[in-house]
Amino acid sequence: MSLDFTAIGFETASSQPGSVCAVGLVRVRDGQVADKSGGLVRPPDGLGEFTGYQTSVHGITAEMVATAPPWRKVAAWISQYTGPDVLICHNATFTIGVLRNACAADGIPLPAADFLCTTLLARQAFRLPSYRLPFVADKCGIELTGRHQVLINARGAALVTVALARQHGASTPGELAEALGIRLGRLEPGRYVPATRHGPQSDRDRPAAPDAGPHPDPDPDHVLYGRVIVFTGTLKTRTRQQAWNDAAAAGAIPEKDVTRRTNILVIGDLNPAVFTPGATTTGKAAHAFALQAKGQDIEVMIEDDFIRSL
Repeated sequence: MSLDFTAIGFETASSQPGSVCAVGLVRVRDGQVADKSGGLVRPPDGLGEFTGYQTSVHGITAEMVATAPPWRKVAAWISQYTGPDVLICHNATFTIGVLRNACAADGIPLPAADFLCTTLLARQAFRLPSYRLPFVADKCGIELTGRHQVLINARGAALVTVALARQHGASTPGELAEALGIRLGRLEPGRYVPATRHGPQSDRDRPAAPDAGPHPDPDPDHVLYGRVIVFTGTLKTRTRQQAWNDAAAAGAIPEKDVTRRTNILVIGDLNPAVFTPGATTTGKAAHAFALQAKGQDIEVMIEDDFIRSL
């Protein structure tokens, strides 16, 4: 057997999960990048409105995708390109969510595929101040370079997977998942099984807050479930109360101040372009990093990370 898979990444026009506006695909054969492809996508009907925040993150505008191929055609091409490969993505909650919601918006069937999340793998393999792709790639000795962000992200996820597979002696994505205690996710028409950790995990053992918003039965496999989350700085896409409600709906426990209980600090006024390993960071992030250095289970997210986690 050989280490074969396809890494996939998306960008969206807005916080609507089906508003896909770009895709990047990187094919790996025997642990080596064999091909890469992708480009702009015209979002499904009704989901083509671009928000200023999302454009500030990826630089794509409505004018740029006006003549791009529509999602319906792109979805068929993705299925053809990936074939039977396991799909690798950084933050599967976001990536697979985009795929599912975009297909639902256009009324087309989901592709059949297993998938694996490098964010989940990294949380099992490393203790990092942030599990954003630049931090995970840096830990694996990978430099993220290129002209198109969505392809950079897909290539980064691919190379992280290869690096982790080598570290753990895995020759397939399934073997890598098993080595790190992860269950592959599964996607097919009429069925969706998330990629999750096997068995109870320490950060899953904490119960969700009793007043967990409008969703009293949140998904225990959600990345935010049972985690104490604090928001700081100015959020651009929602009010602080809306962020609290969104977090609680996912089973998180929102609190006002960073304490020894805090697991996630979301910093709203932190530019994703400058939040990279070794960069000068804010006092808020530095405080969280210091707590982690002392052994606290805490990570830093920016607003984009939080949105994608939902």
